[in-house]
Amino acid sequence: MLKSKLILLILLSFSLILTKVSAQDSTAVNTTEKDKKVAQTLSLGIAFDYLKLHTLLIDESQKWEGALNLKFFDKVSAIGEYGIAELRPEEAYNNADYISSGKYYRVGVDYHLTVIPNNFLLLGLRYAQASFDETISYEIENPVFPNETNELSRPNLKATWFEFVMSSEKNVRRLFGTEIPDILSAGFKFRLKYLQEYDNFDIVKVKNIPGYGRTNIALNPEFNLYIKFRIPLF
Repeated sequence: MLKSKLILLILLSFSLILTKVSAQDSTAVNTTEKDKKVAQTLSLGIAFDYLKLHTLLIDESQKWEGALNLKFFDKVSAIGEYGIAELRPEEAYNNADYISSGKYYRVGVDYHLTVIPNNFLLLGLRYAQASFDETISYEIENPVFPNETNELSRPNLKATWFEFVMSSEKNVRRLFGTEIPDILSAGFKFRLKYLQEYDNFDIVKVKNIPGYGRTNIALNPEFNLYIKFRIPLF
């Protein structure tokens, strides 16, 4: 419950920041002729997940993720995302240390809808795949003999899933009251992930997949906050 409230608070705070920046930018767009721009035929975007908001839902986790996108005619973007993660959820198994670590990628498309000038709603689909290792270290207590410590290691596991992605993105034109070049965006993503298939076992099941999350959730939601640098090509 506390973590859920923290997530809502962060999202609300971020939305207020974007609203304030939006008000500053809208004034600039309405009052200056130089802010009117011609739609870029092709541009390159480089994005970073800077807050790792979804890791608040998983204890002892680490994740780094970035993305590249090619935007065509200000409407459609081809997306490629890559990340690495190490997950250590405490609730995975009782009396055992669980680690799931590996890399993942996503590919897909986004369609851009203009809400107001410099503010966009993006709707997209992704196909994702992960390659990861899983390690479970556990101790068997024995009242007569010394406790026995064992480790179960599973390398080179695979998983695939699909995602529906909804993003809200803002072109940042002013930063701390100073006008900046039109190359920076900020926003947040909501992902709804559907697990297609993964390597699993009958006795000791796979619990977490890097990039996806817990395997016992059929539709896994996730929030990301990101910044993006936009480079016009044509």
